[in-house]
Amino acid sequence: MPITRRNMLGLLSSSTFFLTLAPGGAISAQLPPDAPMLEFPQGVASGDPQPDGIMLWTRAVPAAQTNTPVHLLLQVSSNRDFSTLLLQENIQTDADSDYTVRTYIDGLAPDTHYYYRFIGADKSVSRTGRTRTAPSPGQASKVNLAFVSCQSFEQGYYGSWARMLKEDRAADTADQLQFVLHLGDFIYERCWKERLNGTALSRIVPPFPNGVTTDKNRYAVSLADYRHLYKTYLSDPHLQEARANWPFICIWDDHEFANDNFQGFSTYDDAPVLQAQRKMDANQAWFEFIPAVLNELGTQPAHDFEPQVLGEDEAIQNQAAVNSLRIYRKLSWGKYVDIVLTDTRSYRSAPCLPHGLSASMELPLDPVELVSIADAGSAYNEGNPPKTLPFGDGTVPNPAQHRAPGSMLGLEQRDWFLETIKTSTAPWKLWGNAMPLLPMRLDMSTLPFAGYHDSVFNIDGWAGYPFELSVLMRYLEEENVSGLVSLSGDHHMQGAGTIRQSTTAADAPAVAVDFNVAGISSSPLFEDLIAVAKEDHAGFGPLVYRETEDGTEPVWNVSMLSGVLAAFAYGKTGSDTLTDWLGPNSANPGLQYVDTTANGYGLASFDADEMQVQLITMEDCQVSFIDPPGIRHIAKFHLPHWSAGEPPVLDGPDFERAAPFPFKAPAV
Repeated sequence: MPITRRNMLGLLSSSTFFLTLAPGGAISAQLPPDAPMLEFPQGVASGDPQPDGIMLWTRAVPAAQTNTPVHLLLQVSSNRDFSTLLLQENIQTDADSDYTVRTYIDGLAPDTHYYYRFIGADKSVSRTGRTRTAPSPGQASKVNLAFVSCQSFEQGYYGSWARMLKEDRAADTADQLQFVLHLGDFIYERCWKERLNGTALSRIVPPFPNGVTTDKNRYAVSLADYRHLYKTYLSDPHLQEARANWPFICIWDDHEFANDNFQGFSTYDDAPVLQAQRKMDANQAWFEFIPAVLNELGTQPAHDFEPQVLGEDEAIQNQAAVNSLRIYRKLSWGKYVDIVLTDTRSYRSAPCLPHGLSASMELPLDPVELVSIADAGSAYNEGNPPKTLPFGDGTVPNPAQHRAPGSMLGLEQRDWFLETIKTSTAPWKLWGNAMPLLPMRLDMSTLPFAGYHDSVFNIDGWAGYPFELSVLMRYLEEENVSGLVSLSGDHHMQGAGTIRQSTTAADAPAVAVDFNVAGISSSPLFEDLIAVAKEDHAGFGPLVYRETEDGTEPVWNVSMLSGVLAAFAYGKTGSDTLTDWLGPNSANPGLQYVDTTANGYGLASFDADEMQVQLITMEDCQVSFIDPPGIRHIAKFHLPHWSAGEPPVLDGPDFERAAPFPFKAPAV
């Protein structure tokens, strides 16, 4: 295969290559005589399938230390035994990229499986990877994918990956997965000394090369630290096997940089702290270890990592760090699906409420109305925001009165997103969205004589940016956009529901659907909630759990689905009849399913007319295993495609094997 001028000019760094598969080209490349023996401790991977191309990845570490570039061969074949080579090329890497290698191959056939491997001297060879290309744009074919998020190395083992691999290999060919959509938290930058409930962690990340250590945790602060995390996570054999078996399509959430971050700011303490160099280091490590197609997309905004000079001015530092890597992009999968991937961290505005504001007005949680006022800023009430907040004694100044509305996406990305979904001709617009759209509110106003307000559970997600969410949802209605389905992560729970055109109007029509997937291994939401409730929020306990002779019931699911009055009633009586009568939770319109006790993954399949989704909840993922853990239950959903001007109608959940509380198990 000849190296074309494009290949030579396409060399973006010491570890990124363009190669073109030319039918009939010579397979003659060989390693130079001084090439070293190599090790491939993090396996191989592929990413972002195109109809004619794919990004391939490995980390090729010289067995003996060297200060010179490392040469290796890349082989691509149409069969697993490599008896027929389609490509054999000499590529290289070095310590500047931590010996990672990114190689974009084009000239491939659409809708086709390929096998690849990397070879060093002295018969050193990587594991074999299997990948595939996307169907051609007009090809009408079924789409099968898995969607995942939140894979803490320390909080659990990767039984979800092991189970997914085993189930897929046993499936009929027509039902096997074509790619994996990873919705973020691929790594966790913080390592804790124990779980929130005081019990031991499942595994321990080795000490950071640099890092900061506190009384409760330690966390990554440098490029070497973030690289260390990716290398540790990718030492797991089941994650390695998954990356070798399917192409991944990835976005990030917060833990690839810092918990609950925005732009280049970390938020570990009450006041945000700009950490521009740390943000840029986190971006570089993501780019080095996650095979994503960015520059190769041409006219799209996405671009590869580009080191920036930060300078002295903090605003310029922040912008430079954010601009060092841009990952929002659109991919397509045949005729039926466009995949629209967003970055909900790098461009978002600061949290709408300063730490402690609600507590200063003696509010137990952040009221929905307060979040709406603070997030909409100067645009609240059609441009007439209150001067003071209508809480407490009514004298607290409105800190957002003269502030622009908050944004999760940033204006530039938002305009791109809206234009992309408007101009898509695919029946399904699949939104790869790190943060759930599902409403997660507590209807505290239903408690008689308490004077409470309906409240937001977590303002880090879309619930903290209701103004922009309403802008997006209204746009769908106004522009007659149908078929928008969000696949989301972050919240460590399984969930599903329709999303309304308005975040506040109870009678607003549904215009989209969101499926939220639990973490692969990260502690389920309920585990953390019950630990907090038992430690220092006893009054909060009845909304969270109920102790019975058979164990602990996750009443938080009732709070979300049926409301706090129903949760309190269930806690006192144990009567699900009363719960059904008092529900549903009117503050969460469209919410159909919540399981906050889950680890697991999601499966989705599409054709022109319908979408099928399975949210799979695993048995215990916190213990080591030889055989993959079993499946506890499967929640199944059916979503017919809907026409412009009509609301989506989501059927489900229907359950297989068992059902989470408070749902009823299927009849045997």
